[in-house]
Amino acid sequence: MLQKLFKHFQPHTIFFLDAFGASISLLVLFAVIVPFQPIFGMPLDALYNLGIFAGVLFFYSNTCFIQRPKQWKLFLVGVIIGNLGYCGLSMFFLIKHWNEIQTIGAFYFIWEKIVILAIVFYEGFTLTKSEENLKG
Repeated sequence: MLQKLFKHFQPHTIFFLDAFGASISLLVLFAVIVPFQPIFGMPLDALYNLGIFAGVLFFYSNTCFIQRPKQWKLFLVGVIIGNLGYCGLSMFFLIKHWNEIQTIGAFYFIWEKIVILAIVFYEGFTLTKSEENLKG
């Protein structure tokens, strides 16, 4: 089943998907969570730090997609490390501010980690496949 999914896959597409995910994180952070911060409970300084981190990941992934580096696997390792770093920072803030965070905030931040870790798993799968196998 996974082979069908990757039959016409171009390795650089993973950078577009990651940039898209980072843009969704940015949109949710700054258009929903920051304006309604009391409902979510995460302090604004933590939200801004997460937004900066997501912005850097967006810029990095988007640049990799546009530039299409020949050593794309090396850059994909950077994306994976960045995503894991974002998860780690977010979990740090979640634990640090646990007593302030509302139920909906805890649900959002935990669910976001699950989604990002699934993306990291997909990126790891992509990284382990040879470029020839990915192109079909």
